Amino acid sequence: MKIVTAVVNNPGFIEIQYYTLKKYFKGEYEFIVFNDAKDFPDFSNYENTGIKKQIEEMCSRLNIKCINIPNQNHKTISCAATRCADSMNYILQYQLQNPDKYLLLDSDMFLIDDFDIDKYSRYDCAVVLQSRNGGTTNYFWNGIYYFDMLKMKNLPFLNWNCCPGCDVGGMMQKWLIHQMAGQPMPNTDEIRWTDKCFNTDSIYFIKHLWSCSWNKNELPKNITNTRLVEYLEKDVRNVDGKFFCEIYDNVFLHYRAGGNWMKQHPQMHEYLTNYLKQCLI
Repeated sequence: MKIVTAVVNNPGFIEIQYYTLKKYFKGEYEFIVFNDAKDFPDFSNYENTGIKKQIEEMCSRLNIKCINIPNQNHKTISCAATRCADSMNYILQYQLQNPDKYLLLDSDMFLIDDFDIDKYSRYDCAVVLQSRNGGTTNYFWNGIYYFDMLKMKNLPFLNWNCCPGCDVGGMMQKWLIHQMAGQPMPNTDEIRWTDKCFNTDSIYFIKHLWSCSWNKNELPKNITNTRLVEYLEKDVRNVDGKFFCEIYDNVFLHYRAGGNWMKQHPQMHEYLTNYLKQCLI
């Protein structure tokens, strides 16, 4: 069992993931960091070319395996989604070449309560369904997923590339069509707003509270960390009282936009990261 993440610009996220996984993840695992930081001035690293080295040093301090993603080609790619898809495909190739059970977490995705991987491992995979173009295009998100590369079928159709009208992973629609094999595709609103079960024999569809659509009234009952609740309420990125952060499957907190694709000020991210660290570890 391997838990992997791709870090672009924030070594602090690695530390939070490391300690929250140790606290809440039930089962044996190896934690691997894919270092996607740029060693050239870029919006993703706030023009700081030293972040790549800082990520390596954090992994060394915590004794975490660190794999640098070749990303020199990103000098000529300005689209954050295209860059992300490129790096996700690099990780996918690693997974295909090293078959195992994989839980991938976005660099700013953190466990906030107990989680047993058996919830997902009875399936071939666990994914967050995305729907675009009036529901005619269905694929899944790259921020959190579980792949059992020893059980999954239709592997040649796995592809994290974008496609028109979709973001990262849009091309996963081909894999999803083959895997569903004519079964009706769930509706993302129903997954979110109802208690119905849409899982198939091979796919677990992860439920989530998406950004700026929820508040304290929808907070999962298992979340009793009052400091975390305070953090969610005080997040300066909130909109009209709705939380900017997201929660997946009641136990994964997504800080969101940690890769700085929104091109926000580094001091804001530093403040929020340190605040979150105090709340969680």
